Amino acid sequence: MPICQLKTNYRMETQERTAFMNEIAAAMAELIEKPLPAVMVMLDDFHMVMNRTEDTVFFAEFRYLKDFSDNEEKKQWLEEFADRMLEIIQRCTNVDPYRIYMQFTEMTRESAWKYTPSQIN
Repeated sequence: MPICQLKTNYRMETQERTAFMNEIAAAMAELIEKPLPAVMVMLDDFHMVMNRTEDTVFFAEFRYLKDFSDNEEKKQWLEEFADRMLEIIQRCTNVDPYRIYMQFTEMTRESAWKYTPSQIN
């Protein structure tokens, strides 16, 4: 299961929060080539400080499972993934790009939840 954990000190209204999370999920599903119902997105409000200020800061962890033909393909894909997530996060929060930290974790098939259509309603 592709998973995205988001943590920020940026406050969002409920509709804004839901739209943001849905956009992240849709972009992940497209990039990882997985069905949208298999993508989980979590967004938590945290008291966060970076460089001694409480200005908006953002942490995002993306866990994914994807096959690549070689390291160059993986590198290019990760750059596209990072660029796309950065654009969405910046557009939706106006956070300074130097105050965004993203972590990408590739999971093995053995440690990942296996999606089957009969499990999703």
